[in-house]
Amino acid sequence: MNAGVMLRDFVAWGPDAAGPTRSVALLRIGLATMAIIRFGAEVAPFSAETFNELLLGLVFFTFAIAALLGVRARASIGLLGITIFLLYGMRQAGLGTAGWDHHHVYILGISCIFLMFTDCGRSYSYDRWAAIESGNQVLPEHGILWGQRLIALQMSALYFWTAVDKTDQAFLSGQRLEQIFVWSYSGRTLEILLVSPMLLSLMSCAVLVVEYFLAYAILTRRHRATAFFIGLSMHATFYLLLPVSTYSATMMLLYLALIDPQTVQKFTKRMQEP
Repeated sequence: MNAGVMLRDFVAWGPDAAGPTRSVALLRIGLATMAIIRFGAEVAPFSAETFNELLLGLVFFTFAIAALLGVRARASIGLLGITIFLLYGMRQAGLGTAGWDHHHVYILGISCIFLMFTDCGRSYSYDRWAAIESGNQVLPEHGILWGQRLIALQMSALYFWTAVDKTDQAFLSGQRLEQIFVWSYSGRTLEILLVSPMLLSLMSCAVLVVEYFLAYAILTRRHRATAFFIGLSMHATFYLLLPVSTYSATMMLLYLALIDPQTVQKFTKRMQEP
């Protein structure tokens, strides 16, 4: 792996990046939807045990719905991310303690904040519709995208540090994976996966190699397409084999940040043509 090539490709990719905005608009819609799915039941008014929890839950839904619809899109998606981190910090006070300290929550929250550094409201938004209806100059579907690069960088960091966390004898031997499978599969059809220590070890090593590869590849132009295919395949497998909540769906959504915005623009225009 050539760190110099990775740094050169990433610098060339941003930070002054600009381009078509439909890809970041789709990311905005997807992240707002994912946030509601992941946290909605835990922060809804019926779950609130204190006034602060009730208030923060209402703030969460306000920003989530505004981001979904594209009302003051950049501000609403950024404030949604900040609200997620406030909720993240309240977990020790008893609000949704299970799973709130996980990197699943972190990647969703930080991606919302980074998306604030894009013109994600210039496509598929109430902001754009309101500008057209008022007779003002139509917002061009072209704008700042460097926040999209920060999302890609965060994905790389997540893969790298989760791989570092797995680089020990307990994981490489398959013992950690066996513990997860015992919890997930005991007494069920796929319990057969627990009978082969060699298979568990091979699966563990494969995950480790893939995560280290993705940490490097998604930041390099040469390997980005390969990373796209391997990453989506890995997360689809996680979703089918493990109780990962919205983690896999969130990561698969974030792969939109790796696609050339011009390609997304052309594809959506073809899809919308009568």
